[in-house]
Amino acid sequence: MSKSGDQIDTTSDDGDHVTPPTSYEPDELPRQFSLFSTLAFGFSMTNSWLGYSATFITPLLLGGSPTVFFGLLAASVACCFITAGLAELASAYPSSGGQYHFAYMVTSPKYRALVAFVMGWLSVVAWALTSASTALVCAQMIGSLAGIYNPSYIGQAWQTWMIYVLLVLIATTIVCLLPAALPRAEMVMFVSSFLGFVASFIAVLATRKHTQSAKTVFVDFENNSGWSDSTSFIIGLGTCMYAYLAIDGACHIAEELPNPRSDVPRAMGLTMLIGMTTVIPWTLVFLFSITDVDDVTSSSIPVYTIYLQATQSQSAATVLTVWILFVYFGALVSCIVTTGRLAYAFARDGGLPYSTFFARINSKHQAPVNATGACAGVIILYGLIYIASVTAFNSFISMSILSLNLTYALPQAILLFRGREHILPKRPFDLGRHLGPICNAFSILWVVFITILFCFPTSIPTTTVSMNYVSVVITGISLLIMVSWWGGKRKTFSGLRIEIEGVEVVPQDNDFSSSTPPTSNRSNYRGKSPVSICSN
Repeated sequence: MSKSGDQIDTTSDDGDHVTPPTSYEPDELPRQFSLFSTLAFGFSMTNSWLGYSATFITPLLLGGSPTVFFGLLAASVACCFITAGLAELASAYPSSGGQYHFAYMVTSPKYRALVAFVMGWLSVVAWALTSASTALVCAQMIGSLAGIYNPSYIGQAWQTWMIYVLLVLIATTIVCLLPAALPRAEMVMFVSSFLGFVASFIAVLATRKHTQSAKTVFVDFENNSGWSDSTSFIIGLGTCMYAYLAIDGACHIAEELPNPRSDVPRAMGLTMLIGMTTVIPWTLVFLFSITDVDDVTSSSIPVYTIYLQATQSQSAATVLTVWILFVYFGALVSCIVTTGRLAYAFARDGGLPYSTFFARINSKHQAPVNATGACAGVIILYGLIYIASVTAFNSFISMSILSLNLTYALPQAILLFRGREHILPKRPFDLGRHLGPICNAFSILWVVFITILFCFPTSIPTTTVSMNYVSVVITGISLLIMVSWWGGKRKTFSGLRIEIEGVEVVPQDNDFSSSTPPTSNRSNYRGKSPVSICSN
């Protein structure tokens, strides 16, 4: 309950009484991030040109250069709408909980606990999968570079997993033991990413001796998937969304910002803008520089092969690839930060098993060490699947794109269905009466569309090796959430735990009348999960 004595609705969706959460004071995270360091944090995870360098091979196989380029353009437009709708919610309800907090605030009292619980679990799982995909890309790069310089070395799946484990442990150690250094480290990674982009761009343009024709890049469709050309392009389009994965990253450090209502939406918007202005030119340059597509598609490090074909120098290709690897590791650190912060926020609200333990902030390091360490353990266990089946693990990677986008769209769907004008408080970033519903509606339709896409195999006929296991993963995650809810959480989880000083708690229906004064830009809840608040 709040300190002012306001009552919390403790009735579950089926009418049962829910045990109120144990009264305790959640620990605070220090407000150490500025707007620039928040932008650096958000971009170091999304890092569009870097992320696309690891995944463009799938659309290349599903239609050639036209799918790679036009699929990216379509993904860019779609993600602009999705990001705008999500940023508006972040401006209204800033919290480390991000999307599950947004979902709680816009859902009716009868269902908000259940919706928040489902969204909380989906968000935590999505970010764990995103961290796993980032760590795996780094591990595969290291193993492949070793093979390039030592042709007798044939990497095994278990060796890749060992590298993967080492990277996760190093990143987790940095996050847990050096939290005060994170803002500066993120700025270093931001600059490193920009310099890497510039270096790659100039090096390829200055040294390439062959240029593909515009017809090859924009028109010649090469489809070897077994699907029709249109279906092949659409399936490839889903993977292009990886270029803007983790656009919500800044949301999850909202409680470490002095002015989250303004700065988080700005950071998200700038992340999208910088992402588009880097990934689109970079993609064009490498598409025009490819000399042998078959060599690229069969390479263990496609981006290395492109650099090699363009520069004709193994040393230059290696330096540029190692630069990408370094920045990618920085993205892994940011992903571990976000996953840990999100798990901490969810545990603080009682959503995880042993929530009291995982909701603690380490007094010495001022970081959610318990939650971050637990997430690292889960990420390491995810990696074991790679040893058993690379294809099955890749389904988890596809699931990271899908599950994160589901968390982006579901709160917007509820908001649009219930009526934006009756739900949202006044906020610094307001999409308005016309653009807001358009962004929300588009986000919903687009995510429904890509949900269907991600259940398709990338080629036909399928085998046990080429089969798409995303639907199996979705089923498994759904069962996990249902078992957890009906296994006891429906009796104990009431949603966000409220500890608010000096503010008035808005009634549970979240109905903000036009006379409701706006909240200040400075967060009033000091690192605690709030219900929506207004000034006294």
